[in-house]
Amino acid sequence: MAFFVSGWISAFYFSTAEGELSFLIYIAGLAALYTYIHWAASEKEPAVIQSTKQNKMNVVMIGADTLRCDRISGNGYPRNLTPNIDKLRSQGVSLKTCITPLARTAPSLTSLLTGLWPQNHRIRDNYPSESDCKLPQPSLIDLLNQHGYLTAAISDWCGADFAKLSFNFSELSVAEDQWNIKLLLRQGSSLIRNVLSLFTKNPLGKRFLPEFYYLAGSPLTRQMGRECRNYLKRCGQKSQPFFINLFTSATHVPFNSEYPYYNLFTPADYKGESRFIMTRLASAEEIIEKQEKNADFFDIQQINNLYDSCVKQFDDEVGRIVDYIEHSGLADNTIIIIYSDHGADFFETGCWGQGNTLVGNDPSGRIPLIIKGPGVPSGIDFTPVTRSIDVMPTLLELLDLPVPANIDGISLVPYLETRTSPELFAYQETGVWLGRIPGLHPRQIFYPNIVELLDIPNKKTGTLVINEQLYPTVIQAKNRSIQNHKWKLIYIPTYDGPVYQLYDLENDPYRDVTDQFPLIFAELKLLLDAHIANDSLIAAH
Repeated sequence: MAFFVSGWISAFYFSTAEGELSFLIYIAGLAALYTYIHWAASEKEPAVIQSTKQNKMNVVMIGADTLRCDRISGNGYPRNLTPNIDKLRSQGVSLKTCITPLARTAPSLTSLLTGLWPQNHRIRDNYPSESDCKLPQPSLIDLLNQHGYLTAAISDWCGADFAKLSFNFSELSVAEDQWNIKLLLRQGSSLIRNVLSLFTKNPLGKRFLPEFYYLAGSPLTRQMGRECRNYLKRCGQKSQPFFINLFTSATHVPFNSEYPYYNLFTPADYKGESRFIMTRLASAEEIIEKQEKNADFFDIQQINNLYDSCVKQFDDEVGRIVDYIEHSGLADNTIIIIYSDHGADFFETGCWGQGNTLVGNDPSGRIPLIIKGPGVPSGIDFTPVTRSIDVMPTLLELLDLPVPANIDGISLVPYLETRTSPELFAYQETGVWLGRIPGLHPRQIFYPNIVELLDIPNKKTGTLVINEQLYPTVIQAKNRSIQNHKWKLIYIPTYDGPVYQLYDLENDPYRDVTDQFPLIFAELKLLLDAHIANDSLIAAH
């Protein structure tokens, strides 16, 4: 900047001396344009404020898409990746066995914010119809709005569902729907969009080229964290209570982190193709092809290295947000929640991704859930099975607000206070398969791959949804499960009828033990069959 200004002054002197007014105007115009671009593209950390006293508690939720439970300290992982999250965990409650009912983003977030099973809120995949986007009953956000809260969602491409679905946040700073053909066409080829995205990760790009600012696969961890702190600065100076939900793709495929994070765990002499990100995921065809590969095709160790780098960057951003909350005097009146929508399989179950299988102790179905704040017990690792549908009623009770009677989840507050188990069963179902994943039952009911499965019924909006004629088969093909702290029973629909598998999660989590425990099998089968029978789409077909 200083070099440019000195050059402009020199040009001004010589052009004035030589009477070249037109050249002076040209240089002055360039200087003005450069100054505007520099100002518009710059981002500053918000100043620490002295918060205004508020009569109600605030809530700040900080989430990362695809964050595995085992990367949080205290779960046996050898790398120390999360010192900032660990601090919150030591000051609050960690739900060690929190299960999401469907390990895909849109269904999982909907269960989290409505307290409903997917078959009751109707979001069963990431491609819901326009009618299903209108949720059947008020969400947590609706209830907070009714009680005078400012409710805000901040996210990159992974959080477009906060605007797409009728959660009804009062303020939104999120990407537009990513499953939209018009958006995909505007982004152009992979080469064009990836090059342009390098120059748009700033306020100027966000305002004028949001399709590249929010480009999928290119996380905005640092930018999202700063935006959250700006929200805290603004909201903390008002008397109105606030609920801020930050959800970032920091730990999502292709596991892309910023410098110096991507160098933290990758060996200096690494020569493979996944030096900075998990490669060959630029098109739908490449994603489907990789989804169908087995473990031998992948450099799993390097994928873990990249993933751990992303986790470390997310944790550092959590630390900056928590520091801002504490230094601004908000900590005594704010509940902080760390969460994810789902974990990820790195071939523990025979495939990679999330929500593809329910086999055994599936790491994609467990989510980290940490709650810290006023009224929350301190230093508790709560090991009994809980469900993401329990978060909404638990938070409402902590806020001293009424809990709706017509939801599936329960408040965990009395159990956390007494350290007793609520003795819950968690139900799960698989998501939509992008292709034929490894390890499926040979007679598994199946459907076309994702490219053939999606349709555009409303050409005006361009929204991608599952073909209406194929949708019943998609629902019928879902694997289902029920589990408690020790047992997990899986239902697999095949062309020859259902197949069941029973797993002992404590002693042998990946071996079917149905024949050894017939009484346990019969008890869980009765409950699981009843849950499936309550699915209106199954009953209708």
